[in-house]
Amino acid sequence: MYYSLSISTPVQVMIVLCTFILCGCMSFEEGWKQFKKPTKTGDIAELLKKAQDQTDEADTKEKVLQLVRTYESVLEINPYNYEALKKLGGWLTFLGMYYSDSIEEKKNRLLDAVKYNEQAMYTNPEFKDLVDKGASVWDAYKVLTTREVPPMFYWWAAGAGYWRECLNRTSRLINFIHPLRGKKILERMLEIDPTWDGGHPYYAWAVRYSVLPRLLGGDLEKAEEFFDKAIEAGPNWLYIRHGRAKYLHTKKKDSKAFREDLQWVIEQDPHKADSPYPANVLFQKEAKEFLANIDDYF
Repeated sequence: MYYSLSISTPVQVMIVLCTFILCGCMSFEEGWKQFKKPTKTGDIAELLKKAQDQTDEADTKEKVLQLVRTYESVLEINPYNYEALKKLGGWLTFLGMYYSDSIEEKKNRLLDAVKYNEQAMYTNPEFKDLVDKGASVWDAYKVLTTREVPPMFYWWAAGAGYWRECLNRTSRLINFIHPLRGKKILERMLEIDPTWDGGHPYYAWAVRYSVLPRLLGGDLEKAEEFFDKAIEAGPNWLYIRHGRAKYLHTKKKDSKAFREDLQWVIEQDPHKADSPYPANVLFQKEAKEFLANIDDYF
């Protein structure tokens, strides 16, 4: 008997297409379903002080990992400690984006970041009530407040990084809904605290407009506008000009502006800039590498 491999009916086409889409979907277990029980006792205030001291010296991947382990030790005492959850959401996003030696490591770091950011959001009672009843982040985000802007930002950043750097072109197209969902979070941050931490919400919009294809909302003129707003909100934060060079100037093929922004980043004192020391060290290192290899970008 001869079995044809051709797809001859609309129903068959839909079955194959749906299977293909489901296999490629970004689907993660919600962070609020992954809380662990306390396993230790200890002085949380002392551990948080230790973590801050470590932050001021964390100029290598291993030192950032030590910082992360200190915050994780806080959660072993109190899994719902907001400060530790918030910081883990941020530093694991940083590790995933900048200190990963493989795609697999990047995926794991970014997924952990998503988890901790969702757990931090869950400490908001109204958000908790909604998601416990079955709502998703993009259903419940409207009750989040200024307090939750940090986990909102890093939830977006970790998810966007995963979509952009851990998925191939086909998977990104299949998961086109993710940037659209992320947009809701960005809109909420813009409503409640656009200047948080030197204009991070403005920066998020700038990056989004820079990296997305026009079909999904990319717009280089708007990207430039939001980078300018971020710099106005955080003139002494290194990440903004670093990101503007990396995402916008390369897209616009503006090598002069690329050089100027990166040279400014290199010239700053990493201990005195408003952005965190571990990030400043990394941004300055990358800025030097970008300039040394400028012909690769233009």
